[in-house]
Amino acid sequence: MKRFKQLIYLSIGLSSLLACKEEVPTALTDDGNAPGKVSNVTVENRNGGAKLTYSLPNDANLLYVKAVYEYPAGNVKEVRASAYVDSLVIEGIGDTKELDISLFSVSRSEKVSESVQVTIVPMTPPVQLVATSLEVGSEFGGISIHFLNERRQDIIIEILKKVANDWTNLDAYYTNSKEGLFTIRGQEATSTEFGLYVRDKWKNKSDTLVVELTPLYEVQLPSPTPVTILPNDYNQHYAGLNYTYMFDEIVSEGNYMGTLLTENSNLPLSFTLDFGSPVKFSRFRYWMRQGDAHIYNYATPETWEVWGSNELTADWDNWTKIMDCRAVKPSGPGTPLTTEDRELAARGLDFPFPAGTEPYRYIRWKTTKTFGALNAVQISELAFYGGSNEE
Repeated sequence: MKRFKQLIYLSIGLSSLLACKEEVPTALTDDGNAPGKVSNVTVENRNGGAKLTYSLPNDANLLYVKAVYEYPAGNVKEVRASAYVDSLVIEGIGDTKELDISLFSVSRSEKVSESVQVTIVPMTPPVQLVATSLEVGSEFGGISIHFLNERRQDIIIEILKKVANDWTNLDAYYTNSKEGLFTIRGQEATSTEFGLYVRDKWKNKSDTLVVELTPLYEVQLPSPTPVTILPNDYNQHYAGLNYTYMFDEIVSEGNYMGTLLTENSNLPLSFTLDFGSPVKFSRFRYWMRQGDAHIYNYATPETWEVWGSNELTADWDNWTKIMDCRAVKPSGPGTPLTTEDRELAARGLDFPFPAGTEPYRYIRWKTTKTFGALNAVQISELAFYGGSNEE
């Protein structure tokens, strides 16, 4: 009986080993010979790559066409296109040298045709195009960078700063916008070397642009005192979320100034701020209420006006209109939120005062349109900056 049990256990063990042996993946079908080659290949060279258009072989078992190439040296890459299209695109090439491409047809059983050889000559890479478009200038408290990105590529502009003869990373700006302007703040008003280069998701990188600039003197101004006595302003607030929330240095979804939505709250809606004495303003930064439901949406101001005066009066005729402002969503209206949209909303939107703006004690904000077309206003935070009045 003991030996009989041992034989049973041995039999079970062998069955388990056989059941657990490694299975080698195989094609679902065996459709015979390899498919024919693609033909009539044309090359459309592009910035950073090329588009290859071809005629497909007449083969019902064709599954896809693939392009195989080596870039950079020692790195073999592959691009596939289904049998339902007659072209594929090569991207991410960081130079303009000739590049050999091998095209293959592949069947449903993964049988590969003979290769068709073509050569592409990529045009100037997008990172280089964006880099040559960079315009850098001095700004209050920092520098401003304007760029063009005609192909709307996903790129990152890296900003460096020279400190004690060493380059340090200062900031990075991600975008796929066609054109843009952004600023780097918090810099001393001393002559400084800045470096800028552009990189992409394929690890291509432009040459570094080096500029020497002196940022304009600027300080963050003390928080103003809200004025709530002017009859033409709207000073009713939702759940106690009054103007003090705009100056508590907390940027979040749940911490914001919000006016009450009632039958009397019709746009435009204004509020007034008192800085105590006339101030020479350089810019202000505006943070909208955070959270996907609110940024570029709901009661977030999209357009507004900024007015100034040195006399506290309800009569708009005694105020000077300084500028019109618009919050622009980087990805465009009516589109899903992108990483760039969220990052800009979290960073805050800068609005420079026009050159030559007179010093004012009182600033009046008049919201003329909200993203959600609501007759209410929600703002997470405001910060005002300026120089001395003697400048």
